[in-house]
Amino acid sequence: MRTCNCPNCNANLTIEDDNRDFAFCQYCGAKIMLDDYRSTQRIVDEAKIKQAEFDREIRLKELALQEKQNEQKQRSRKILTNLWIIASVIVVIIVLGLGFFNEMGILAAFDAAFFLGGPIIVGGGIFIFKTLPEKDNEQKEIANGGIRFPKSVFPYDEKSYTVVENAISSVGFTNIKSVNMHDITLGLLQKPSMVDSITVNGENITSGGKVYRPNVPIVITYHGK
Repeated sequence: MRTCNCPNCNANLTIEDDNRDFAFCQYCGAKIMLDDYRSTQRIVDEAKIKQAEFDREIRLKELALQEKQNEQKQRSRKILTNLWIIASVIVVIIVLGLGFFNEMGILAAFDAAFFLGGPIIVGGGIFIFKTLPEKDNEQKEIANGGIRFPKSVFPYDEKSYTVVENAISSVGFTNIKSVNMHDITLGLLQKPSMVDSITVNGENITSGGKVYRPNVPIVITYHGK
């Protein structure tokens, strides 16, 4: 249904548009051509179809560009991973060649090689590779208030527990407990107040540098009467 005015008597008409090319005025009988209306409607519909096709082509191009960018990122990650592996292997070979193998043992040599895999110059540019994934976690822990356990307390077997306790508390740890083993009797050679072990969160530690929360439970056991 559509409305129009009769071109002859100007009457306001309501005409059923059933794909006819013309109709007649209900009042004066004049013939009314309907082709102009349908042509206009057809042009509008074709414009909408073209716009929809254009939008679809734009979307396909955007998806193709995004997929290409993702592929480039994946290739870049793969290249960096391969370079990091190659750099680590080179450093291992260098360390073993310098005699670390005999002096430090296999595991220590590989540890040293792993941590020495620092700046690598490739193609004229310098790529910095982190030696362990845990480094990222440590930085996050420090940013959230974590504290690095002091290396200065090691080795601790010839240090007084008070010295060790002060060194640990001075960096910010708050939950420290010193426990007397009461193991010194006549005839034994242990020195009073010397540290026997250090546990952090229930685990014995023999080296510093690891990051913990400030309130992590720390227990220092020492020799005493």
